[in-house]
Amino acid sequence: MYIISMHSNSTFKTRKHGFTLIEIMVVIVIMGVLASVATPKLLAYSERVKEKADMMKLYYLRDALNRALIENESALYQSDFVTKGNNAADNLKKLKDKLASETGVDLFVIEMHPNREQNIQHNHPSINSGSEMSKIIGSTGVWYDALDEAGFEGVADIVALRNGTRKGSLNKDGETYRAYSYTDDNGQTQYRTTPKNPIFMSKLLNRGKNDDLKNITSQGSNKTNYRLTLNFQWTGGDESSHSVEVALLPAGAKMRKKSNKKGGAIMSDNGVCFSTYGDIGCAEYQY
Repeated sequence: MYIISMHSNSTFKTRKHGFTLIEIMVVIVIMGVLASVATPKLLAYSERVKEKADMMKLYYLRDALNRALIENESALYQSDFVTKGNNAADNLKKLKDKLASETGVDLFVIEMHPNREQNIQHNHPSINSGSEMSKIIGSTGVWYDALDEAGFEGVADIVALRNGTRKGSLNKDGETYRAYSYTDDNGQTQYRTTPKNPIFMSKLLNRGKNDDLKNITSQGSNKTNYRLTLNFQWTGGDESSHSVEVALLPAGAKMRKKSNKKGGAIMSDNGVCFSTYGDIGCAEYQY
């Protein structure tokens, strides 16, 4: 009998496989392509979520005023601007006319710039020259309370100081807002006031649509800032509805036209319409 034995010190060689430089480069290129496709979509989705949250604040504001109207049908007509002083009767008529108009009541101005913080104003020549409608906010009352309740804390205080219904200085910080100065492109000192707690989350409502203002069509000759007004209108323009709608309007836009029921409220590139009328409220929007 023959016995074949194998020595225990026999060795077996195994071949190790690795990645070549070309294979690694191919993987990097593929990952780069995937990232270039996915990242913009993720960013757009993130912005849309923020814009939707900002849009909800308009509904909160509308609902706050509508609740006040349920308790008192004349709740919107009780500020000092329309009840006190020699011009009270005229001011009340202006307010009623505005609430029933295609434009609605321009309560205050939101000014945006790509490189600066948001600025709150009571009026501005480029969008609502000479308007006194912000005075219905005053220092207390339904309009003031509705803004705070809907998360616009600080706005009412800024507007009241700017329109003169409250005495004080806007050159220094207050409890609910910040004030700061800067030098504009013409070498002039300008002042800006912004709520300490930002009222909006999205880039659109803090910086504008993009970083280039030259292509703006809705701000006339103004190419340094983009401005919107926060507007209110009786639902359908009818006071008997006992409810209001809210929208953010660029210069010259309507909340709701009587002819075709369409509005020109701002709409984001992600399709979010900033009007409580829904998408029809942005049907005639132009940037």
